[in-house]
Amino acid sequence: MAIQQSETPHLQIIVRRLLLIVLLAAATAGCSKDDGPAQHIASNAAEVVLRYEAGAEASFTVTASGPWSFSTTGEGFEVSGPAVGERGETTLTVTATEENTGLQRRRLGSITLQLDNGAASAEVTIEQNTSTAPQTLLMYMPWSGNLTSYFEQNIADMAKTVAAGYLGDTRLLVYFMPNDTQALLYELYYDNGESVRLDHRTCDPAPDFTTAEGIATILGMVQQTAPAERYAMTIGSHGMAWLPVSGIYSRPSAAGAREREYWEYESEGAALTRWFGGTSDRYRTDISTLAEGIEQAGMEMEYILFDDCYMSSVEVAYDLRHVTRHLIGSTCEIMAYGFPYADMGRYLVGEPDYENICESFYRFYSTYQWPYGTIGVTDCAELERLADIMKRINAGDVFDGSQLGELQALDGYSPTRFFDLGDYVRHLCTSPTLLAEFEEQLARTVPYHRHTEEYYSMSGGARPIETYSGITTSDPSTSEATLQKQQTSWWKATHE
Repeated sequence: MAIQQSETPHLQIIVRRLLLIVLLAAATAGCSKDDGPAQHIASNAAEVVLRYEAGAEASFTVTASGPWSFSTTGEGFEVSGPAVGERGETTLTVTATEENTGLQRRRLGSITLQLDNGAASAEVTIEQNTSTAPQTLLMYMPWSGNLTSYFEQNIADMAKTVAAGYLGDTRLLVYFMPNDTQALLYELYYDNGESVRLDHRTCDPAPDFTTAEGIATILGMVQQTAPAERYAMTIGSHGMAWLPVSGIYSRPSAAGAREREYWEYESEGAALTRWFGGTSDRYRTDISTLAEGIEQAGMEMEYILFDDCYMSSVEVAYDLRHVTRHLIGSTCEIMAYGFPYADMGRYLVGEPDYENICESFYRFYSTYQWPYGTIGVTDCAELERLADIMKRINAGDVFDGSQLGELQALDGYSPTRFFDLGDYVRHLCTSPTLLAEFEEQLARTVPYHRHTEEYYSMSGGARPIETYSGITTSDPSTSEATLQKQQTSWWKATHE
């Protein structure tokens, strides 16, 4: 694998807020228009945050009403620029003289700006990021064919979050495959009101993202490039919930006709929904493989956000319960635009705000040109308790197949592959006590979820949502595509 390392990192300046610092000369009682213009000196940055490495640079602009000078306090940085500033705008550059190898951002000192006549002054704080960030967020986008332009839009939308100053100490990496052989690993960071791209690596050929070893290699590059105390990722891989890659999509039915998949219904003018893993087995990743790859990398994700179809599934969540604390995804097909990162990106960085992630998703899709969207957040720590209750229900009840048509379906297939989990159990469980216990645990397991009035499938159009728990199951499905459901970890935990 040919790997190109990045050039010397660009300068970084993080300004949490654009603060005009203007200190005016003290006004005497009875001052008038004849006293002349106010004396001022101002910086466009109240705080400058350098990257962690020695030699990292950042610039800021000083605006003054007259001649001025500066002085510094602290250590670990140098300031370059004119020794004496003049009226108007002047640029100063701050350079880190040593690496911050600690675990916390550190305050290096400050720069005091002073008008020569003493009428006004301003102060700029200098800080330096740690080499180990509190959080690294990875936007993982393997090759997906005709969705490349949508992925580029997703990245551009997330860049708006960066430019708005929401990133803070979080490092944002993007793993993007522009074609089926090449991968780019780069970083987006804040610089004076803009999102700046820093290229780290080009992999040609790219690691095989359909194998655990390949996924572990990719995540290893992420750890090496942006070490952090916590990791999270948005991901696109196999976009059909838990269904295994091998043989599912090519196998004909008993009648000899192969069931068409939703991406095969694409037509001009029709709404396009999202498929991340490509339309052939070669470009798909099994959920169990993803879990194994994360384990091999020695990581646990704070959350995994699946920006693709049908991934808010109890079978998926149960497979990933040991490698992520939360799972965020859609129960249904998701429109090709994907998650609205420009609106929700601020809630993904730092301490995740899962409620507002769901709310911003809902607000976007409730007014989108294709007003269809479902989302759920699963707390994976609650899944074992949910499985225990489900096992007790299954031990005493058998689903009445005549009720299949009454269940809330959340796909466009016939027979249905994915049903609302809560609705299924309400039709299955005959014990009021067990059902109440299940409902309480389900609310803890999926604490946040939102949906529009209808969901959409390329194969069946818009369909109503009558009841919604934020997560699906394939337990009652009679579809040939779900024949291997008894091999899932969820089935084994709840039936055996």
